[in-house]
Amino acid sequence: MKISLVYPYVSVSERYGADIGDIGGRQAPLGILYLSSFLKRKGHEIQLIDAEAERLSDETLLKRLEDFHPDCVGISITTVAYGNSIRIAGLIRKKFNDVRLVAGGPHVTANPSEAIANSAFDFGVAGEGEQTFAELIDNIGNPLKFAEIKGLIYRNSDGKIIINERHESIQELDELPYPDRAALPDIRFYRPPIGCYREEFVVSIITSRGCPYGCIFCDNNTFGRKIRYFSPEYVVGEIEDVLKKYNARELTFVDDTFPSNRKRFRRILELIREKKLQFSWTCMANVNDLDEEILRLMKDAGCWQIAIGIETGDEEVMKVIKKGIATAKVREVANIAHGLGIMMKGFFILGHPTETHESLRKTRELALSLPLTDVVCTIATPIKGTELYEMALSGKYGKFDVSADPSKFNYWEPVFVPTGLTEDVLYNAQYDFYKSFYSRPAIFFIQLKKIRSIKILGRTLLVLFKVLKMKSKTSS
Repeated sequence: MKISLVYPYVSVSERYGADIGDIGGRQAPLGILYLSSFLKRKGHEIQLIDAEAERLSDETLLKRLEDFHPDCVGISITTVAYGNSIRIAGLIRKKFNDVRLVAGGPHVTANPSEAIANSAFDFGVAGEGEQTFAELIDNIGNPLKFAEIKGLIYRNSDGKIIINERHESIQELDELPYPDRAALPDIRFYRPPIGCYREEFVVSIITSRGCPYGCIFCDNNTFGRKIRYFSPEYVVGEIEDVLKKYNARELTFVDDTFPSNRKRFRRILELIREKKLQFSWTCMANVNDLDEEILRLMKDAGCWQIAIGIETGDEEVMKVIKKGIATAKVREVANIAHGLGIMMKGFFILGHPTETHESLRKTRELALSLPLTDVVCTIATPIKGTELYEMALSGKYGKFDVSADPSKFNYWEPVFVPTGLTEDVLYNAQYDFYKSFYSRPAIFFIQLKKIRSIKILGRTLLVLFKVLKMKSKTSS
């Protein structure tokens, strides 16, 4: 069967709530890349369209589909892209009446009935998509089989939306082929945010699915709280494949916490050394998974930056959000990494339930007191399917605009405002956070130290200029 997989266009302004240019980077859509390679192995012909990376107009997208003439089109949907996805599906249905339309992605998993209600979609896929999508394609002409396909969302003969139970998670991840990076329009379109890479060019890799931590704001509906791993041999095999095929100079590991399984992680680093693979890399990690021994091994294997989720500088708020870390541990890990020459990036969130003016101040002061080289400061956003969503919906913790346009759920615009605060307070706190962090001369020179090319220098200077010239947003 001929299948088109589409990652819909989302403008920079929609994704970040403002036109921030190239600051945010662009991530390769690994989810549909795994789906593409899985379906190709089943014998299907796949067209992959990343409309966001190529900034495709609706007309160009439709022309690509017309040239390929698919039997089925799958669209990967995030919450911020939901409106665009519904619109694109409608255009596809109008132009290609006989094509079957399938919705997938995290928004569909969290909102299964909404995904195909009052829209052009014929089906939805909840959870991990590989097995459900493949089974749907095998039985797409036999409605009597739909009820047996786990993870499928469909309409029965009476027009009622049926949501089947979820498919079991894939336990043996090594059975999956490597992501279909060859299907991308140009792998060089993709790179992390400015300040998070120092070699051209960068390839992203994920080595696990799921996250063992219980943060209230994280959407783990797709992969779950139980973490599953690709084996060290699989991971290092993929690294070799990427370095050889694409001549990548740097890798970024996008697992929620790359070093979570100590034995496995050490084996990955051992294999990298044994095979004498040369590349620089970055990753994300929970501070509870880091200590001096692991940090030294990471440094020796080429790691130059680690991103850690700190979220707040207030210990009581930390308990509310169930982060499971202490600021003392954050400080310990950051200081050790700094001493070893590993740069640390901190993620922070403003506007948690029970947030106050005082806790906002503590968060900013913690960020300024740590040896961090980069920060990201977003606004708490209740995504459906998270505990934060239920807390916000209860009305006990503040005002929640649950009916706001889905594009507002972008982590940069407050759809939830804690009791005692206002939207303007959150905007101003975010502005003060960034301004106070990046206006320090030491940070400016640290950013320059990362630069290895004139091209990256130009991007970095442009970003720093934007930050220093930024003005606080207001609710108006």
